[in-house]
Amino acid sequence: MPGGKDSKDGNDNWNTTKTGYYLKKFMNNAYPLQNPWGNAGFQPWIYFRYAEILLNYAEAANEAYGPDAVPAGSTMWARQAINMVKARPDVNMPALAVGLTQAQMRDAVLYERRVELAFEEHRFYDVRRWRIADVTENKPAGGMIITKTGTGFTYTPKVALDGVSLKPNIIGCQYLEQKF
Repeated sequence: MPGGKDSKDGNDNWNTTKTGYYLKKFMNNAYPLQNPWGNAGFQPWIYFRYAEILLNYAEAANEAYGPDAVPAGSTMWARQAINMVKARPDVNMPALAVGLTQAQMRDAVLYERRVELAFEEHRFYDVRRWRIADVTENKPAGGMIITKTGTGFTYTPKVALDGVSLKPNIIGCQYLEQKF
């Protein structure tokens, strides 16, 4: 939060984010980070999740058989695996459309892995396996400037995002677009 203990203006700004983003995924609120050295061991790190298993399966099944074919010895097709990830009660996202081509399904897998596995140390290896690093990793790191405005906050990107003209008082979530 701007002006907070963990901001560039705080007392202990040695660990301040350079991008304006902090990670809350998988954090347990019972262990506040007021003293990270005393609580660090209590924050569990999840190494492998069922969602990752389903996404791995969806990627492999799509590449080998296509989006809607059931591989021999299995009971599920690639699109169904992704829809299981998207249909969890805490996510509740719409299912992928029926009739996707293999290329469209590949794009869906790439997108779902990018979103679902964010901050879980997969992206570096994914973009190299897919040979898209020259497209995704050739831009400077950006970020967000967060400014407190009365009772709310204003989110302003530090750099322009593809085809978006920057305006003051832009809400950051307006930039999240799903291609499917």
